[in-house]
Amino acid sequence: MAGTVTKRSLALIRLVNGGLALFAPNVLGNRLGVSTQTSPGFGYAFRLFGVRTVLLGLQLWAAPNDPKNPVIRQAVVVHASDTAAAVAVYRLNELPRRAAVTTIAVSAVNTVLALILNWRVRRAIA
Repeated sequence: MAGTVTKRSLALIRLVNGGLALFAPNVLGNRLGVSTQTSPGFGYAFRLFGVRTVLLGLQLWAAPNDPKNPVIRQAVVVHASDTAAAVAVYRLNELPRRAAVTTIAVSAVNTVLALILNWRVRRAIA
């Protein structure tokens, strides 16, 4: 049971954000202060992000709580790299400030959840 709530929470966040990006890129775009109407490339990028994120969410939801499972182990790397990308977007002024800060916050929360998940699963085995 260790880590199941954390794992499911992180998977649910992935599924919701990925689903929005995949099926409602305009909603995600509006939240980030960009228009997929005037910049259709954003819609494409959001959908790519969405596919990746939904697949990661489904894998994590179904993953056993085993510290050797790559889905569990790689969650930290996935979310830490997302956080780093969000920081880069902020520093390069590629999104409105508020949207960039929100993106950093969401990614950082996901990274913390991934770290907690790994810690709890490893602790349960030890």
